[in-house]
Amino acid sequence: MLQNQKDQSQPTAFLPGCPSIQVVHHMLAEALDNQDRSIEVAWKSEDQKSVYALSVKSDPFGRDPTWQLYQSTGGSPQMLWQYSSCDTLIVLNRVLGSCGQQMSPVQLTPQPVPKEDDFYYTPSGSQAQRKTVPLPIMSEATALAGRSTVLNGELSFIQISALLQSIFLAKMTGRLQLDSSEGAAEIFFEEGRPTHATTPDSKGEESIFELISWQDGKFFFQPQVVTKKRTITESLDSLIIRGVQLLDKYNLLRNYGFKSDSILRKANEKLSEVDLNTMLSIGEPATIDVQRRIYQTIDNATPANVLLKNLGVERSRWIPALSHLFRCKLVTVSSVTRSGRPMLEPKTIDSAAVQAVMMSLRRADTGMFNYPAFLYFLEQEYFRGHRAGSPLSVILFEMRVKTGIKEVIREPLPTNALNEAVLRIMHEKRHNDMLAHYEGFDYALLCPDTKGEGAAVFAKRLVKALTKEPLSSTVSSKNLSLTFGIACVPEDFLELGLLLSAAEAARSHAVETDSPVVMYRLIE
Repeated sequence: MLQNQKDQSQPTAFLPGCPSIQVVHHMLAEALDNQDRSIEVAWKSEDQKSVYALSVKSDPFGRDPTWQLYQSTGGSPQMLWQYSSCDTLIVLNRVLGSCGQQMSPVQLTPQPVPKEDDFYYTPSGSQAQRKTVPLPIMSEATALAGRSTVLNGELSFIQISALLQSIFLAKMTGRLQLDSSEGAAEIFFEEGRPTHATTPDSKGEESIFELISWQDGKFFFQPQVVTKKRTITESLDSLIIRGVQLLDKYNLLRNYGFKSDSILRKANEKLSEVDLNTMLSIGEPATIDVQRRIYQTIDNATPANVLLKNLGVERSRWIPALSHLFRCKLVTVSSVTRSGRPMLEPKTIDSAAVQAVMMSLRRADTGMFNYPAFLYFLEQEYFRGHRAGSPLSVILFEMRVKTGIKEVIREPLPTNALNEAVLRIMHEKRHNDMLAHYEGFDYALLCPDTKGEGAAVFAKRLVKALTKEPLSSTVSSKNLSLTFGIACVPEDFLELGLLLSAAEAARSHAVETDSPVVMYRLIE
């Protein structure tokens, strides 16, 4: 990039450093409002030797906009990658990974006062501020997926609390609309602060509490859509914390077999008033009145949703009250549902037995899975990925201490340094990634649903985590040798044996070339 393009009517904005989440948001917003040209920003690398250029251009047919990242080191620019998405968080992570950086609090902190030379998006004069309109019924072909949408996606891929925090950190103004099996909802934001919200059964702060529990559906964010209604006064952080606490209590109710149409019954019909007062006074003093009202209303026939609606109690009050009634064994669910089907009792899972099996597959000295366990899980993930058509990456790596004259001897890490390294890797990896020993003194990471490029970004993040501070008093970043080799199915090979051979070859190439991270397919 960094060249005059026919579709680009403005010069490239030059940033003082790598773009933040706010810059990426604003780039996308302007690209969606100006579909006839590409939006581009550029910046220099930390060592001042390279120039990076990020551009985005809308698709005229309504598909996701296309992002491109170029790198120039004095010659002609070289494209690092091209990616189509409306998810600015993923785009930013790819940019940071390509530049050898990682997400930091500084990059997520909005600037209170824009600097004159920063890149910001503001609506053009021809676009008047839109007033709020009734929430339409959303479908696959909804018009909200057009140019007026800055963010859109599926709730199954992102927790709604993370989505709300992203909007807050970017200081976005507009309306977030959601459509799920629970119904339609909307939240209005001004400079990232929520001002008004509605869900099918509530509005204001109660709507936020309800939305925290939504796990499926679509979301759309329309910029600059405002309303004069003010039904939210609390800060977003406080609302999210309370919403998560309510979700934990609601999940507890579900573990007891509670559903919205469950028929509640009193566990002990002959309980005296004195005993009832004593049990209600333990645990949730702020909800004693609500607990008593719910308990006294139970008639062993009315479904819970009807009973709670007749009481007119808000969700934020009846959930903790009812969960306390279940914990105290004052209330239970009827063995027969309203439909007549028998109520299933949840089967107890012996967590001790599960842990015993898992510990038998781990090395006691490091906590990592042993080599045979790695091969077993690798084969299982290989077959699963083959059936699902999903990628699988393997990262084989060495962690050595350089000793001797000119540090040509590379010895295994001492125990205390290895344990510290394991802790840092466990903190960085995803829950479904598997860390294991590999053969003698090497190590492996099994990364399901991960392409080679994503595994490389992950490996570079591990290098930074392992070298940012000394692993022990005798192992520092200066005498620590890290080499990562990466191979992927189906990008490199389709056979499992060749996958491991390719990862070993990439790791050996990393040792020979003194490169921390090497992907097999990039070996020349």
